[in-house]
Amino acid sequence: MNLLLLFIVPPIAGAIIGFVTNVIAIRMLFRPLKEVRIFGVRLPFTPGILPRQRKKLALSIGSMVERELLTPEILRDRLLRDDVRDKVRQAISAFTENILEKTPKELSEGSSKTLIEKTPYALEKVYPVFSSAVMEFLNRRDIRLELESKGRIILRDIMMQLNSLQRFFISVGQYDQTLQEKMPNIIGDLASGVERILKEDKVKKSILNTASASLGKMIENDAKTINALINLSPEEKIKLDDYLTDKLTGAVNGKIEYILSSIDVKTLVSDRIDSLDMLRVERIILDVMSNQLKWVELFGGVLGFLLGLFQAGLTYFLR
Repeated sequence: MNLLLLFIVPPIAGAIIGFVTNVIAIRMLFRPLKEVRIFGVRLPFTPGILPRQRKKLALSIGSMVERELLTPEILRDRLLRDDVRDKVRQAISAFTENILEKTPKELSEGSSKTLIEKTPYALEKVYPVFSSAVMEFLNRRDIRLELESKGRIILRDIMMQLNSLQRFFISVGQYDQTLQEKMPNIIGDLASGVERILKEDKVKKSILNTASASLGKMIENDAKTINALINLSPEEKIKLDDYLTDKLTGAVNGKIEYILSSIDVKTLVSDRIDSLDMLRVERIILDVMSNQLKWVELFGGVLGFLLGLFQAGLTYFLR
């Protein structure tokens, strides 16, 4: 009987002690939340480890997130993944679809009067860009060649409308051949004339007034949607979404370092963790690690059982 008790009591007692000890140790990670003092002396291990080291823990987690999780390389690699690009494109497609289905008046949301009043000022700021774009278009080589070709066709049509005598005199004087040869210079003079006209205050004012009136009518229009006004085809809508996706991802990709430095991930994460209530932190950690912590508690019981069994065997052999 004594031998049976020798090999039963110590292992069971060791298992209970090991299990209870680990349970208490895990609880001491979080509890007590505040320090306990007796006769003005703080009891050891109060408050718990996490409440006592919360600021250090918050800074450590913030540093780890900034150094290992939210780095420019990781975010850039994530941004360039096909699935992420598809999600960005879907969001942009939904956004543009929503915009296109609204009328200009709905889009302005009660600010149509302000927009109309600001339109002339905005157009005046845009006018230099518009005139530069027109001249850049006219000075393109392919456009010049096309205009020269159209000019020669117009010249030929004019010649065909003349009577035989008129064509005879023009042919004798070789005026038609001269005009054909001078067509590049004529188109160049035409482009220069357009540039001079666009710079004239009277022409500029007329264009701005016309554009302002047209935009004002468009903004006030509550019958047609944006899509109906610009007549965007499904293929053009796809190209627009692709273009906006490329521009957005490209802009974010080029500014990742600046974005992260502006956010200050380390401070953001550490401040957020430090501001959490310790009871909430406890629930979060226990929700994530509850299974692992249970195994730690059971391991304490198993280890205590083995130590008790070892102690019983040692006692038996030393008797």
